[in-house]
Amino acid sequence: MRFHQAKRRFWALLCGVLTAAVILTGTLTGCTEEEANEWLELLFGENNYETVGETLEGEAVLRMHVIDVGQGDAALIQCGEKNVLVDCGENGMGGTVLDYLEKANVTHLDWLIGTHPHSDHIGGMDTVIKSKKITIDKVMMPQTSEEMTPTTKTYTEVLDAISARKLKITRPTPGKEYDLDGVTMLVISPKKNAKYTDLNDYSVMLKFTYQNISILTGGDATKNVEKELLKKKQFDLSADIYKVSHHGGRESNSAAFVEAVHPRYAAISVGADNSYGHPHQQTLERLAEINCEVNRTDLDGTLLYETDGKKIAVTFSK
Repeated sequence: MRFHQAKRRFWALLCGVLTAAVILTGTLTGCTEEEANEWLELLFGENNYETVGETLEGEAVLRMHVIDVGQGDAALIQCGEKNVLVDCGENGMGGTVLDYLEKANVTHLDWLIGTHPHSDHIGGMDTVIKSKKITIDKVMMPQTSEEMTPTTKTYTEVLDAISARKLKITRPTPGKEYDLDGVTMLVISPKKNAKYTDLNDYSVMLKFTYQNISILTGGDATKNVEKELLKKKQFDLSADIYKVSHHGGRESNSAAFVEAVHPRYAAISVGADNSYGHPHQQTLERLAEINCEVNRTDLDGTLLYETDGKKIAVTFSK
């Protein structure tokens, strides 16, 4: 693990890209260099972060924050002035997510998306929904088959919170596109009327695109879904940034799927020394084979990817 981290640091030095260089481009829409600097310090702590990758030429319109929630998933995706929160981590992590949203100056969510009803993805969702600090427009969650509908306390608490706030659940429709301030959010999976025997396969897979740059998020969708998507060829799965499915597990991320996505950057949300052995070496090797730069929350803390539609900058903890 530390080898990959050392390699990443060496790569950053070779690139010679400093945090200040990115800040000079204005990492926040319409903000000054000082304001952008203060924002990054709020997110990562003063002098506790570094930025690598490319120097942005224009405003950062599309951003993905992969929030460090340990062994779980939570990602804030900002599209212009629109905010999409994908998953909220395990039970007890709702407060961590809310704290991060506050630091990021987010008080409104245009979309709150629970990729699938496993606790490491929706455990903190009820806390976010109940918070008086956040307003929410829409909620998206998948429709499982009757046989696979969870009866867990975690899932019930999320549904109760949604009902109490008088929100309605939008079901994902493959091929449906949403325009978010010039960023396209495309629903790729799950397929309609799916009857999977693994809850992970109901995961909402999304592709965010701004000009020439795209981000793919896959929840915990397994090789079964990957195979379906590759066979059907309905969607362009390629993406510059890939939030790696299933915490980098070998149950997902088949060689053919990783090759089809062929990302330049991969973000793995994973807990340190977790009992699952995530990320699996097989996945790391597949990403290395396509010369993909890998960032991990267990090594780097929260990750921030920013793009102006042409170039990508990555910020993480030192």
